Amino acid sequence: HQVKQAFHELRGLQCGYCTPGFALAAVSLLAEKPTPTEEDIRVGLEGTLCRRTGYDNTVQAVELAAARDGA
Repeated sequence: HQVKQAFHELRGLQCGYCTPGFALAAVSLLAEKPTPTEEDIRVGLEGTLCRRTGYDNTVQAVELAAARDGA
């Protein structure tokens, strides 16, 4: 899946505890909004909390997945 690949490439995951939540939230968000803005992504992921990341790589991974899906 493009989300899984993008998370791997851009290190959008951390220890693995929160990764499934981020991945599912990202897939759901992209199904609803195929070309989300950065704000859309941050709002779409806000229900998943992680103590190990600043979320920037995760947001970039969702942006990459959206770009690839639309290509």
